Amino acid sequence: MDRAGIQVLTAIDGAPSEIQVIPFGAHHTDKGDFVLDEESAEAVVNDFNSRQNDMVIDYEHQTLSGQEAPAAGWIKRLTFYPPSSPLAKGGKEGGGIWAAVQWTERARDYLSGREYRYLSPVFLKRLADNRVVRLINAALTNQPAIDGMVPLVNKGSVTPESSGGVPPGKEVRVMKRLLVMLGLPDDAGEDEAVSALEAVMSGFSEFRARVASAIGLSEGAALSEVAGTIMAMKQAEGRMSEIPELMGRISELKSRLAKKDACELVSAAMKQGKVTPAQREWAASYAETDPEGFKVFVSKAPEAVPMGEAAAAGASVPYAVDEMQAHVNSLLMVDEGIFRKHNKKEG
Repeated sequence: MDRAGIQVLTAIDGAPSEIQVIPFGAHHTDKGDFVLDEESAEAVVNDFNSRQNDMVIDYEHQTLSGQEAPAAGWIKRLTFYPPSSPLAKGGKEGGGIWAAVQWTERARDYLSGREYRYLSPVFLKRLADNRVVRLINAALTNQPAIDGMVPLVNKGSVTPESSGGVPPGKEVRVMKRLLVMLGLPDDAGEDEAVSALEAVMSGFSEFRARVASAIGLSEGAALSEVAGTIMAMKQAEGRMSEIPELMGRISELKSRLAKKDACELVSAAMKQGKVTPAQREWAASYAETDPEGFKVFVSKAPEAVPMGEAAAAGASVPYAVDEMQAHVNSLLMVDEGIFRKHNKKEG
């Protein structure tokens, strides 16, 4: 980082209580380029808030020269206004970092007499990307380094309406609405409003950190990362609700395939004479629950109906139970009465 004494200047009429110290966006000056975006603004404000002492505004950067440097005022608070915020569009023109200032009597006289009309900040910037990271101090000066900066109060006879500012009376109404939203009475002062807003922002930051931690992210995760992770989790949850139905359909399909395979195994076994019609139901249940065991049974079981005899006698089986059939029935644990019932000879 280098110490950038860049005179980023903002016009001043009178002695306003809040002034722009660093404008938003990328800027070019004869002392170098710099950028102020959301990331760098947060770094600047956080650094200021970590200090105990007020920050000085001097004359012509006398503090940097080491000579006698009387204060023109003291910066009490820094606030970042994005260009898109309502306040940036209605009074805090252009956005950026603004300072609440307590002026000395001498500085008030200079400003009201238009003897000093500009403010120049001194800040540190990051060499890698020119982002401003720390405000050192500021000074009143009449030597602007940037031409065309948006003035705090427009010069001449320009009215708020024509300059894009807030029409007379509207700023008061907007302020009252903000006070109501913050739960404050409509006659609350600026300090009360700022304190309430800071409390809201602090609560939001804490809430975001807790949400980020709950979903497995670091507490400093960006809002976009938090939102994207939550959306992904919601989508995954929706798909999880479909799993029971899918599992049921898979189970039904597996059952149907098992029945089909069992039917084919039994039909093949009957063609080989290894299973009789009376055994079909038993064989089908066996083949469905343990197809591999059924295959072993078929490979080792004798012919329940000798294929040679079946060919000679046609498709019919005689009533008589010869010695071989009796042996087969014994091996298969088939009752002789049941066998005869289901093996009647068709005449």
